[in-house]
Amino acid sequence: MRHRRARQDSRGCCVSRKRPEAVAARGAAERLAATPRPPESALKDWISSASVRVKPSLTDFDLSGNAGEFSGVQWFVFGHADEFMSHPALRHLDMPQRNAVSAARLAHFLDDMTLTEHRIVNVAAQVIAENRLRAYLPERLAIDALKLYTDEGYHAYFTAQASRAIRDRFALPVHDAPNPKIAALEALVAGVPAPRRDLAWFMVGFVGETMITKAIVDTMRATAHTGLLALLQAHLEDEWQHARYFAQLFGLVWPQLGAADKAFFGALLPTIIQAFHTWDEAFHRHLLAQIGLDSAAIERVLAQEGSETRRTAHMRSRCGNTLQVLERSGVFKQAALRTVFVQHGLLERDSARGGRAARAP
Repeated sequence: MRHRRARQDSRGCCVSRKRPEAVAARGAAERLAATPRPPESALKDWISSASVRVKPSLTDFDLSGNAGEFSGVQWFVFGHADEFMSHPALRHLDMPQRNAVSAARLAHFLDDMTLTEHRIVNVAAQVIAENRLRAYLPERLAIDALKLYTDEGYHAYFTAQASRAIRDRFALPVHDAPNPKIAALEALVAGVPAPRRDLAWFMVGFVGETMITKAIVDTMRATAHTGLLALLQAHLEDEWQHARYFAQLFGLVWPQLGAADKAFFGALLPTIIQAFHTWDEAFHRHLLAQIGLDSAAIERVLAQEGSETRRTAHMRSRCGNTLQVLERSGVFKQAALRTVFVQHGLLERDSARGGRAARAP
């Protein structure tokens, strides 16, 4: 019987013959083992922490009670921090009138959040969850966007319920005019070239979810009703996790973008921030007319509150978290992008560091 000799090297040592496919498989296994695992998702504890799972009582929002007593109690927190209510043209309002104005503004805020959750944020979540950003994000993290999607549906539901309860309690008319912020954001994304549109929706979701926490905190500071505070607190706790999730994803996406995409989206980001702070002049004009202000007083209030200086200060006060994520991700290391943010009033010129987040006056 003939035996196949083992191949020997120059030193006479036997060299085993390995099949090519075995070598390839071993190499693939070694590369897989050496590949760092993607970080744990910021939503990994969602099952035990999300309000949709652990706080169903939020749907039982109740504003029952005597209507006269309700309107005569300081239901909202008034102070200099609320520049709209501190305007000289509104100082003559009595407690019931001030409550009614504050209630209308709160209902408007809740309605705005309801629309933002399902028409803006959940579109971004859908893009991620469908793995349309697979070139940048691991599927394990992308699927977690469905948790966020679920949260936002619940948020939209209980904020809509709260808004309806407030309108019923204060006999407020439904403000069903088109929302200018939603229109601005949808138009902005629609104007992005199709190959970049999914990333544009991601950037919109990132900006919205890293800014919303400050908006909720500001609203909580102006609200003295315990039921509303509990609802806003639950919403805030969810949004903290959403902000962490989007910050995590942005930290993965941005370094992988090419130079052209960084230039495009770096210039788009301040425009997105600006769109999120679109001033709803029509709502405020209607509100001021309802409380009996004459046309001259209305124009004075709107001129002050809608001024570029006031709107820029408001925008800066809300986007601190967003700017911190951008800075950590290296966005502002590029001089051209830093200049765009400076031009939008979001960064100040700083010769030492090249740029820093602008502070609200």
